[in-house]
Amino acid sequence: MIKKEYVGIKKLFLRYWKNYGGVKSILASPYMHISLIITLLSYGIWLDNTWVEIPISVLPNVIGFSLGGYAIWLALGDDKFRSSISGKTKTGDDSPFMKVNAAFIHFIVLQILALLFALISKAEPLNSSPLALQHWFLDLTPWMLEFYLGLTYISNFLGYFVFTYAILSALAATMAIYRVAGWLEIYHANQKTEKKKP
Repeated sequence: MIKKEYVGIKKLFLRYWKNYGGVKSILASPYMHISLIITLLSYGIWLDNTWVEIPISVLPNVIGFSLGGYAIWLALGDDKFRSSISGKTKTGDDSPFMKVNAAFIHFIVLQILALLFALISKAEPLNSSPLALQHWFLDLTPWMLEFYLGLTYISNFLGYFVFTYAILSALAATMAIYRVAGWLEIYHANQKTEKKKP
């Protein structure tokens, strides 16, 4: 039973990943590039571990808003319109409907990852371990302190990067909805034209 649940979740994530376009889409994304630049420019924030307070205070509200926006997207247009943008394309690509869904899901997944990253960073798992264990470990491997400091900076950078990417992916999801609104306008214009025909 447990294995079946994990297999089901894996299939769902693989389907989302395929619809989104995988690593190629992320690497080619202007939103990812801009997030990287913003993160590099914001080093004054993420060098200090207090950066975690920003995503922890911002993201819960944004996630709720995103889920509401996703529900509105699913209700957009009538059944005929949704049917017209669903199904595989002539070239065998994923439907526009699934691509927009994948953009929204990507947006929400990034927000959840950023929030989890911030919560784990706030917990500082290595610093929170018992002092006796820390001393024993440092005596065993004295170089570990420098490694830990480097790892802290890397994880702070990655966490803040995922946070800024999650925020900018809101813009990507918004533009995907705007694209669909354009399709909906063309769809309604075509319906009006058909009604005028004798």
